[in-house]
Amino acid sequence: MTDLPSQFLGRFTGTRATAEAADGLVRLVVDGTGDLLELDLDPRAMRLPAVDLAAAIRAAFATARAEVQAALQEQLAAAPPALPDGLGPLLDEVGTGAQRRLDDLTATAQQLADRLNRLG
Repeated sequence: MTDLPSQFLGRFTGTRATAEAADGLVRLVVDGTGDLLELDLDPRAMRLPAVDLAAAIRAAFATARAEVQAALQEQLAAAPPALPDGLGPLLDEVGTGAQRRLDDLTATAQQLADRLNRLG
């Protein structure tokens, strides 16, 4: 059985997107972590001015990154990662305790503000 962090990371590393730019002269593949996995430059791409080639690579990367992010959002919406047994209730308890402490601090701050207003 695979542990939760490995499963979660596997979703990111296993999700990939491909994009092209400069009329197909630049092609690249990124994964869900944002890693550039492949960069293929047609030999004709070398005839482009350096600034245009760089812009084409950036454009392809931006397109692929947006596509992989959209794919990950769809995957996570369709099948959110399952929490290990017992973690959900523990997180609820921690959240409830933190909210109580925050409410107490807010009430104390309000009491101090009220006292200061009476003194001033």
